[in-house]
Amino acid sequence: MTDEQHQFIEDFGQHMMGWGLPRTTGRVYGYLLLCQGSASLDEIVEALGIAKSGASVAARQLVQLGMARARGERGSRRLRYEALIGVDAIMTARTAQTRELLERLSQGARVAPPGPQRERLAEMVETLQQFVDEAPDILRQIRDRRQA
Repeated sequence: MTDEQHQFIEDFGQHMMGWGLPRTTGRVYGYLLLCQGSASLDEIVEALGIAKSGASVAARQLVQLGMARARGERGSRRLRYEALIGVDAIMTARTAQTRELLERLSQGARVAPPGPQRERLAEMVETLQQFVDEAPDILRQIRDRRQA
């Protein structure tokens, strides 16, 4: 692994912490993004110098978020993981977090006392809801333009 690749993986780990995910999960995703094909937990552990339990938890989180997939290895119970490369996978994961934020902002708008704070929270809820509703169409339009 080159120094630049190592830095990318480390930076991705830091970035994913901003999503509320463990640094290890981000590092594993960064590594999988750079892999040609899939990687076993043993390969991930060796490449990143992390505990197998941490790699396993991270890989499962990525699968649950829709950012990676696990495939069985022929003749073995061992799983191999690969990153799902595409904005759709990332947007799906982020949309789940955005929906949680939307729920919290809606809660705030309901409980805020009447006045400017409540109005600002309600405006944030409306704007964010529009974004969540329109994002799939925007991605579809971009894909359609690329295919044209």
